[in-house]
Amino acid sequence: MTDKGMSPKSLSPENLSPGNLSIDNALHGLEEFLRDRIAPAIEDPYVSPMARLSAMVLRICANSVDDAAELRVEENAAIRAILGEAVPLLPASIAGQCHDAATSRDPGLKISILDAENHRLRVLLVTAQAVLEDGIGPAAKALDQRIWQLLETVETKRAPRD
Repeated sequence: MTDKGMSPKSLSPENLSPGNLSIDNALHGLEEFLRDRIAPAIEDPYVSPMARLSAMVLRICANSVDDAAELRVEENAAIRAILGEAVPLLPASIAGQCHDAATSRDPGLKISILDAENHRLRVLLVTAQAVLEDGIGPAAKALDQRIWQLLETVETKRAPRD
């Protein structure tokens, strides 16, 4: 059993009703079945580890699907917050765009839409950061460091989990 409560028997037809079936649940069920039932039954010393590796990839994919929207919504909110803080430290040529981005909202919850919004926000963040790196004063330097910390945190959270 995983922390999701899935087991190989969860792949039975009675458990695959629309209310129970989600992509992450299906992938977790397949992963467990492959890891716990198929891989141990394979005698080939090359194929058995490959089956276990395939099961691990399914688990990573399932977790990625489960986390996808939450991660992107949180990232976009964090980027907007920093862009809002950067506005007073930026020249007018970019401050208006950053203000508009800081007060914007995600246009939808589909991963493709969230990714497009994330890309738009990241481009503005990098542009603002380039200005802040050249800026004078402790506020610009401190915000530049916080941007670096945010980017590191974002990449750490997006790393595959098992």
